[in-house]
Amino acid sequence: MKTINSIIIAIIFLIAIFVVKTDYKSLYSKFLSSTMNSIDNTSTIAKSEYKDKLNGMMNSLGNKSTNVQTPGALVVSDNLLTNNVSKINLSSKNIIDITNKYRKENGNLPPLTENTKLDFSAEKKLQDMFVKGYFEHVSPEGVGVGDLGNQVGYEYIIIGENLAMGNFKDDQALVDAWMNSPGHRANILNKRYTEIGVSVGKGNYNGKTIWMSVQHFALPKSACPAISDVLKGMIDFDQKKIKEMEGDLSSRKAKIESGQVSEGMTTNGQIDIYNSLVKDYNSLILDIKEKINTYNEQVRNFNNCIEGI
Repeated sequence: MKTINSIIIAIIFLIAIFVVKTDYKSLYSKFLSSTMNSIDNTSTIAKSEYKDKLNGMMNSLGNKSTNVQTPGALVVSDNLLTNNVSKINLSSKNIIDITNKYRKENGNLPPLTENTKLDFSAEKKLQDMFVKGYFEHVSPEGVGVGDLGNQVGYEYIIIGENLAMGNFKDDQALVDAWMNSPGHRANILNKRYTEIGVSVGKGNYNGKTIWMSVQHFALPKSACPAISDVLKGMIDFDQKKIKEMEGDLSSRKAKIESGQVSEGMTTNGQIDIYNSLVKDYNSLILDIKEKINTYNEQVRNFNNCIEGI
């Protein structure tokens, strides 16, 4: 009888152990699932907010475009020209001085400041027209004044060009020809321009020796509040870092869910590391959002400046 009782007690004890063990596993599984779900929700929300904000930043950046002013063909009266080409001696400096004189006489506009990069872009245009035998604002390859500004490293908000071809008596006659043409006059008297570059020279065009002249006008990008390229670079760098962190977190999550030992740690240890990395991830998200807010404010200030010009 004692033997039977002992056997019954042993069976009850084993059943109790099995039930407790099963409940423990169930409870641990629920805890792990709850922990992972909580972490995943946090990271997913943060990641979504970041991407939405970044897309908004990129849209803001592309809102405004620069402006290019190029008048039509120049019509010149004969009394401004001469047949004695050997006596012509046009000067870029004199052309700028006369241009600024007309700006003062017409509305007391501030004088244009000579910019060496604009001188260079005007010279490139002059030589290109002689070499390729054309007289147009856009080259046979489709290169215009805006492209030339970019080629010489001149960052502008607006840019314009005046062209002239003809054996003008002197610098005064040349600028007078531009002033007598509505489109060219509008460029000379444009209130928005602050800088100028000029190039003049003679060469062969359609078998004849003739002078060509180029004026480049512009308002530099520096006239408006700057948009930080450094800050944009930092945002791009952090974005790459976020992608790397996402890959690492995804890998760690898979290992935790499989129950395998990783880096010599149990599942609990892996969860602690995972949670710590998620905190770093979310902290980086907040940091990037602050940088994007700052960047967007710079873009807005720049755009508002352009609208006010």
